[in-house]
Amino acid sequence: MSDVSSRPPHTGGRPTPEGSAQLDRHVLEVATALFIQQGYAATSLERIAREAACSKASLYRRYASKEELFRAVVAARGKQLLEAAGAVEASSTDPLVATREISQFFLDFMLRPETLEAYRIVIADGHRIAFFVEDMMQTIVEPFVATLSRQIKAAADAGRIHSPDHDETARILMSLFLGWPLQNTMLGLNQLHDPQTRARFFDRSWQIFMSGICIKGK
Repeated sequence: MSDVSSRPPHTGGRPTPEGSAQLDRHVLEVATALFIQQGYAATSLERIAREAACSKASLYRRYASKEELFRAVVAARGKQLLEAAGAVEASSTDPLVATREISQFFLDFMLRPETLEAYRIVIADGHRIAFFVEDMMQTIVEPFVATLSRQIKAAADAGRIHSPDHDETARILMSLFLGWPLQNTMLGLNQLHDPQTRARFFDRSWQIFMSGICIKGK
């Protein structure tokens, strides 16, 4: 598998904490690549262990089931998203600029192949692993909405926008810029594959959003 990094070197004996953490990352990389290439149903823990060049016992010590491993894959994606959003929030002095930057990053993030495949799996198999969907909502989706909501609240408190329900405003914004691009890409049409085309679509979505909530003169 050319798109998966080689197995971390191991010299035998009990692995060091650093070696164990490196193997953890490697397993997640391999699992993510296999889920993308083969889909969830066709990917087994045995195949992941073989491609990661680790023993099945070592893999099962980390993940008792394929559901748990997929959960870890999604959690790793979610961590990247939340860290990026948090970094923008921490560095920005303008809440509307931060809202825009976080939203545009989210659009790009959701259209990445590995994120799309994880989303497809959640849609197709979420009813079989309801506990996982609930966990994803609590640990990824709601914290991300809360980050946008804080920026929207700050802008509303400054009298720049009208937002009676900040969480609702955040969700409306997400639906506006993500709804059609996600549907289009999931159907394989890829009309927003080009970054410039995607940026133009986002710019227009942002203009429409701001025209609806912006207070004149602000």
